[in-house]
Amino acid sequence: MNKLIILLTFFAPLALFGASMENAAALYTSGDYDGCVKEYNEILDGGMESATLYYNLGNAHFRLGQMAQAILNYERALKLDPANADIKHNLEFAKEKTIDKIDAPETIFLERWWNDIVNLATADVWAYWSVGLFALFIAALLCYIFSRTLWLRKSGFAIAVTSLFFTIITFVFAYQQNAVKENSSYAIIFAPTVTIKSTPDVSGTDLFILHEGTKVQVIEAAGSWVEIITEDGSKGWLNAEAIEII
Repeated sequence: MNKLIILLTFFAPLALFGASMENAAALYTSGDYDGCVKEYNEILDGGMESATLYYNLGNAHFRLGQMAQAILNYERALKLDPANADIKHNLEFAKEKTIDKIDAPETIFLERWWNDIVNLATADVWAYWSVGLFALFIAALLCYIFSRTLWLRKSGFAIAVTSLFFTIITFVFAYQQNAVKENSSYAIIFAPTVTIKSTPDVSGTDLFILHEGTKVQVIEAAGSWVEIITEDGSKGWLNAEAIEII
């Protein structure tokens, strides 16, 4: 009886999650985008999340013409599944619908190359690879230590060194991906227009204006104000109510 209760406790939320996702997808297909958004938000309120959920929620907001909400959810989906080409495409398409066209400065080739490799998989996938490679390292090391055959010792040593190297690399990839996933310093502007100030006060000098859907990084907070920096390096202060953290 206890085992049955444990199984139900584990699988019931998953079954409910699947049913809710199907219902939301049906609402989307029928054109009821408002109902679809409501259904997906109820799933999120229940503590469940996934890249697919955020992606589909972003699509529903996009259909409603709500670009800030669409971009926010595409960004959240991309944090969970950084290699997903569909998410990247729809995010860029939604950004084209916003007013502000802010381009980040070009990064050097090695940095782009490194980030492209890191983004080939999620933090969990890199972690699984790291554990598997470490297990291979242990097995190869034991082969090197205990084998009496010369070629097995040489092979064990070579495999141990190689697997240890890639264990470290994949661990670094997993750590970096997890850091991106847990990073809550980026946000999306939700106010139609917001004036960026030189100080955290309404009396501060007006620096520039940002519009709905623009991505910014939050640097520091001061009461109800936050200092932000745009992708092109412009800094200033705005009221925290104008943004939504990714």
